[in-house]
Amino acid sequence: MTTAQIALQSAGDQASFAARRWEAIDRVGIGGLSVSFFFSFVQYCLERGDVIRLLPIVLLIGSAVLLLLMSAREKRRKLLAAAFGPTTVMLISAVCLPVLFTSMYRPTFYPFEYGLVLIVTLFAIRIVLSQIGLEGLILSFFYGTTAGILLVVGLSFNDLLASVDAKRYAPLFFDPNRIAYFAVTAIPAQLWFATRQKGKKYVLLVSGVCVLVMGAASSRGSIGALVIGVLVAGSLYCGKGFKYRSLAITKNALMVGLTVVCLSAITAAVWPSLLDNAGSYLSTKLQLDDRARGLNSGFTGRAGNWITVVGTLPKTSWILGNGYRTSEKDFSFPIDNGYLATIYELGGIAAAIILAKYAVFLFQLSAGFLFLKQATGAVLLSLVFTFVVFFANGFVLRAFFGDGDPASILTLFAFVATRQDVLDVVQSSLLEFPSSTDGGGDR
Repeated sequence: MTTAQIALQSAGDQASFAARRWEAIDRVGIGGLSVSFFFSFVQYCLERGDVIRLLPIVLLIGSAVLLLLMSAREKRRKLLAAAFGPTTVMLISAVCLPVLFTSMYRPTFYPFEYGLVLIVTLFAIRIVLSQIGLEGLILSFFYGTTAGILLVVGLSFNDLLASVDAKRYAPLFFDPNRIAYFAVTAIPAQLWFATRQKGKKYVLLVSGVCVLVMGAASSRGSIGALVIGVLVAGSLYCGKGFKYRSLAITKNALMVGLTVVCLSAITAAVWPSLLDNAGSYLSTKLQLDDRARGLNSGFTGRAGNWITVVGTLPKTSWILGNGYRTSEKDFSFPIDNGYLATIYELGGIAAAIILAKYAVFLFQLSAGFLFLKQATGAVLLSLVFTFVVFFANGFVLRAFFGDGDPASILTLFAFVATRQDVLDVVQSSLLEFPSSTDGGGDR
């Protein structure tokens, strides 16, 4: 064997090894993030303490550090440049630093500690996202939340069956609204995974379990959030179908639809009492006429609390923020509104920046999805679906900007994500499907 052949073989071996190493790094990032999502889910199976609460964040930060250690020098520089680039640093500083200073003057050290951990978490998130991309992100979210919901349902299956009656499903240390919120935000990633390749349709059974959990918990906020998410995602899907003239109703789908309509009409005509019984059951299960939770209760008493918070804002440091997690200590009732809680804690300026960043990223995801043809870009639609469900739930839950649960951590990724992250997904789709835009022919 000549020297040139030996050199070529050595170069090929090095290239092959490098490719395997990069694949291993991606698996490390996705695996570490999946475990972080999983523990942020199942931590509510236990009585939460500081150790349990910080475990998902420690795992996430550890994944970022491990990615840096495993990366080659040039790649490590790119990851650090993405995490500590001027845009990312300015964004995190503008939102987190002002309220960090106000947190220093709180009676307890916890608000300041929470702020420091959140800042480190955001930089770690940017490192992980730069390595695994948006598709790796939604895949990690799928693995972590699906494993979490199956574990919780498995441990409390008898309670789930018992809650088919009027009793609300509240397994282990979960409250009904939280387990429903966890279940409903997991559904879009499951639908994406079930449709991304053949042989994964069984995942739809898990989505069915999530819908059952949502109904058993009798959480009207999560039900409404899911409906809003379906309407937004469906509008984007149909809009792209009309744009590329690819929206068509198949013969099988038409037959199934007509069959359902006919059976429903026959059932209503022959057994009208079934509709009355179904309506009575839903009214009882959702407690629509209940004095405390009924339609006239002002969002189960939340509206009165929101008015109190709004009236209190002018008397506080609400422009720059009163400190992380201070709304839990400063009010004798839960605010149960992520937007109001963020304004009170982080301040009006930071809340406006966060809301604007989320809105811009949602627009970028939607634009990227609409740019690609019908068969591609499902990961972008799945993320839009998930974020819309999350933001809709934020009106009746304390969830908007924090690290306390899987969907909140996922949304922190959206906060530090850039237009380039969306473009990477678009470019990947174009390479996989060359005719994914107007420029190509039919596939």
